[in-house]
This record gives sequence, structure tokens and C-alpha cells, in this order.
Amino acid sequence: MNRFFRVFRRQPVLFAVAAWALVASAPVARASSSNQADKHARKIEKRLARYDKGAFLELDLRNDTQVMGSIGALSDASFRFTDSDNNRIETFSYADVAHVKKAKEYIGVGSEPGHHVRLWVPVVVGAAVAGGAVAAYEATR
Repeated sequence: MNRFFRVFRRQPVLFAVAAWALVASAPVARASSSNQADKHARKIEKRLARYDKGAFLELDLRNDTQVMGSIGALSDASFRFTDSDNNRIETFSYADVAHVKKAKEYIGVGSEPGHHVRLWVPVVVGAAVAGGAVAAYEATR
């Protein structure tokens, strides 16, 4: 590392050129990332505008969290969202959202699509058992 700094002490022009290159490239890098963030925010805004107010959505946020709830009023830079876990109304910026998905019903813990109680299965089994019992009773009578 000392060798690196010794080169710059001996040749101040080289140091000045390197410093100028770093300073000149910093605003360009910020502008392109800002452009991408604005483009992503517009994309999320258009996607959310497709849904009616009160639609049940699943949002993946940029801070690696997931929120489910219903969408509220949309504005130019943000939107209101009612969280289904605690019924709290939150305001999110479009840039905070990574992905938007239409969500299924959500009742609470364990209500994922594979965990619903299917009522027709016990009804069919019960009817079959009752029919067999009636048939056995009539046969022995």
C-alpha cells in the first residue's frame, strides 16, 4: 500500500487526474440508479392502478418483508394500504415495493390454500357409512 501512495507523491498530475476521474464519475452513477428507481416506481404505480380500491394484494417490499392486505387510495408518489394482520393503514412509496401479486383469501395463520378444511369429504364419508348402516339394518330385519 505504501508503494501505491509513493507513486502519487512523485507524480501529482497522476493524482489530480485520478481524483478528477472519481469526482466526475460519482454524479453519473447516482443519476443512472435514480433513473432505474424512478422507472421501477412508475412500473409499480401502473401495476397498482389496475386493481380496484379494496382489492386484496400481496406486496413484496424492498426490505425483504411481505405484506398482505387491501389497497387504498393512490397518489402521485405513494399509496395507502390496509395490513390484514393488524388492520393498520400504512402509506408506502412506490419505490419501496419490489413486487405486487393478487393474493388469495387470508383469514389467519394456517389459512394458506393447502390448509383449508374440505367439508365435502366428511359429508361423503358420513353418507356412505349411514347408507351402509341402513342397508345392513334392512338386510337383517
